[in-house]
Amino acid sequence: MATDVQIVTRKVVSVNPATGEVLREFESASESKVRAAVSRARVAQPQWNELGVKKRIAILREFQTLLHQKKSDVACLITREAGKPRVEALLTEVLVVLDAARFCIENAYGFLREEQVPHRNLVMKAKAGRILREPYGVIGIISPWNYPFSIPAVEALAALITGNAVVVKPSELTSLVALELEALLHVAGVPKDLFQVVVGDSTTGAALISSQIDKLVFTGSVATGKRVAQVAAARLLPVVLELGGKDPMLVLDDADVDVASSAAVWGAFMNAGQACLSVERCYVDRTLYDGFIEACVAKTKRLRLGNGLDPEVP
Repeated sequence: MATDVQIVTRKVVSVNPATGEVLREFESASESKVRAAVSRARVAQPQWNELGVKKRIAILREFQTLLHQKKSDVACLITREAGKPRVEALLTEVLVVLDAARFCIENAYGFLREEQVPHRNLVMKAKAGRILREPYGVIGIISPWNYPFSIPAVEALAALITGNAVVVKPSELTSLVALELEALLHVAGVPKDLFQVVVGDSTTGAALISSQIDKLVFTGSVATGKRVAQVAAARLLPVVLELGGKDPMLVLDDADVDVASSAAVWGAFMNAGQACLSVERCYVDRTLYDGFIEACVAKTKRLRLGNGLDPEVP
């Protein structure tokens, strides 16, 4: 007897948080699609490594040029999908990535430089060891929505310049930004199978962690980071965790109240306070306390909520 089988597809919806406009809908990548992406990346990686540092630098320079040319468009896309003011998108996302590209280009040879290490043991005094820095292979990146362009891009550029392949699972809230990063890298000359974005929800992220990646870079909450570390530990998967913080600010008795209050308001509300290093509490010397509070309140009242494309916001 034939039986109807219902196939459940998990949708990911990109929405402009300022207007509620649906920007695009995606189907979450299944476990099989994630594994296929990782397999393609593994096949592409050796040839990328053999390309050599000089040619990889040239490709990153091209990416740098393309991003500089499209910086306004990229910033607007970040604003539309993540909601942050366009100026913040430009300064804390696009310009950060341009600077990271410069850093990788300038330090690429140093990242991979071979080192000789002398033996300290008297018996082995005539011998020496060598440190060879080789790529891991396929790097998995699970990136957040609060910095949807700069975080995955900075991590990916470091991996790419050192000869690795990269598969990114972006936050389901900011898939379009990650796909724009992918498009820029491909136009610059990064092979399509070498850098891939798999769009999806937490199930897609779990599939990436359990796939045959060689290293994982995760950015997110402490609670999720603990679960990620447990899964990674089961197969001794190297993992980098960038997790949330609870950050204090100290205002000492010699502080300039105007400068300190501006720093506190900016540190607390930049990116709507959605950052791992946002100021969450202040310890203020009692001699400055009243003036500091008054200044912070006045400056906070001047902030504005609204569409990030509006030049009056914040």
